[in-house]
Amino acid sequence: MTAAGDPPDASARRVGMRPVWRLACPLMIAGLTQISVNLVDTVMLARWSTTALGAFALAAPVYLVALVVVRGLATAVQVEVARHHGAGRTARVARTVRTGTAMSALAGVAVGAVLYLAAAPVLRALGAAEDPAGAGADYLRVLAFAVPAAAVSFTLQAACAGIGATRVSMYTALLVNAVNLPLGLLLIFGAGLGVTGAAAATLAATVAGAAYTAVYARTRLPARTDGTDGTAGPRPTRTLWRIGWPEMCAMGIGYLNEALLAGFAARMGTGDLAAFRIVDNLTLVLFTVLTSAATAVTVLAGQALGAGDAERADAWRRAGLRLLAVLLLVPSAAVLAAGRPLVSLVTDDAAVAGLAWAALPAAALSMVPLLPAMAYGAALRAAGDTRSVMIASVAADYTALIPLAWLLGVHLGHGLPGLYVAWSAFGAVYSALLYRRHRRGLGSPARAPALPAEDGR
Repeated sequence: MTAAGDPPDASARRVGMRPVWRLACPLMIAGLTQISVNLVDTVMLARWSTTALGAFALAAPVYLVALVVVRGLATAVQVEVARHHGAGRTARVARTVRTGTAMSALAGVAVGAVLYLAAAPVLRALGAAEDPAGAGADYLRVLAFAVPAAAVSFTLQAACAGIGATRVSMYTALLVNAVNLPLGLLLIFGAGLGVTGAAAATLAATVAGAAYTAVYARTRLPARTDGTDGTAGPRPTRTLWRIGWPEMCAMGIGYLNEALLAGFAARMGTGDLAAFRIVDNLTLVLFTVLTSAATAVTVLAGQALGAGDAERADAWRRAGLRLLAVLLLVPSAAVLAAGRPLVSLVTDDAAVAGLAWAALPAAALSMVPLLPAMAYGAALRAAGDTRSVMIASVAADYTALIPLAWLLGVHLGHGLPGLYVAWSAFGAVYSALLYRRHRRGLGSPARAPALPAEDGR
């Protein structure tokens, strides 16, 4: 809240990019470190056998979809914890964390069971040959046991982020890599387990990361305060589900669209598909950096909303947008400056390298229209309005991204640059829809629902 004698927007004027950066930096390191887990497994399995690499390439995205589904509840816990923390309601924070962790564990068990039972049928439905499908199914059956641990870890990391403790995500990701690499080498090559060894190493690393996160969370998150167990007020289960399910749907649809775009690239030619994968990996790094900053905005805006300061919450959105612009400009300039040598490090096929280099400028520019959407989406999530974010994302997907990608990239023959022009259109539509939603005030910070008081408050 503003201090006595201050003009109404004085607190907003004091908001800058530095606090957003402090929260975002550990999340960026965590995100980039998590990407390296797949990279390490890819390199190790490529050295084991081509069949193993093919099985991993086929099964890994299926496992990622399972993780995406359970991660939606973590976003809900982060939003609610941030708001209760901003309001000083520590007992409500504790109750939200307990409920959210239980919900995530149950969701992880359910999703893991489906993954275990559906592993082979799903891979066969994707058209896999018998050898990769069998090895890929073994990979997924092992990692089905990792889904509950990952779900709990995501939720506790999100809860810690809600109170501003984002370093746990970085420490957990580093620990996961520290366990996965040596254990993967031992099981893949030493024990001769191949793909199954890679899955077992990832399972052990995930469990180790979840255990560490649980210990860290016990030292940072409140368990009980002021003589109350936080049982007053409405049950958080319904609220967490209301916030979480749109995130699950939006993330799942996003992965589906990624598969569709890869299919479009495949229709252009094998070289285009290989170049698309190279450029897509580079843009994934940029997107991970930007998403980390947007998450920090959600936390800070949520804390401000919990304190009843809607002006400050919107100021965090504006500060976040400025930081997003900086974070896109600097690495994009570096990638474009080192474009050809960078691509040549990935592939020695001159034709593929040329296609990737030709698409890089359009890929970098395609993220510019997305920046306002990320800032507005962060503010809407802070208010608990994940449904509007999901609707806007899906609408932009199927009015701009998918039809234009097909038209420009495949039908009119503009290739990969055509796909990234479609991404630019997606970002513009997505930003316009979220701007309209934010301006209307429905679900915006100014209209965020009030938090009920605790006993004795």
